Amino acid sequence: MPVFDCHAEIGRLRTLLGILGAAVASCFFIWLLLGWFDWVPTMVDVFGAAGMRTPASVTVAGLLLAAIAFWEC
Repeated sequence: MPVFDCHAEIGRLRTLLGILGAAVASCFFIWLLLGWFDWVPTMVDVFGAAGMRTPASVTVAGLLLAAIAFWEC
């Protein structure tokens, strides 16, 4: 049995949801890193200090979606 054969074990939909959740979280993490180097506007510039809850909650939701989708993998 291959190590990363999640598709056969948990199904296609859960695999796609897990990848989607991880991709959403990765996009915000990459934006955070690029903002630190001033290559793109930082999240604080876009959302403001009080609005930082929005990207944080989307990132946490993406990570939770990935964790739930890959639970039995």
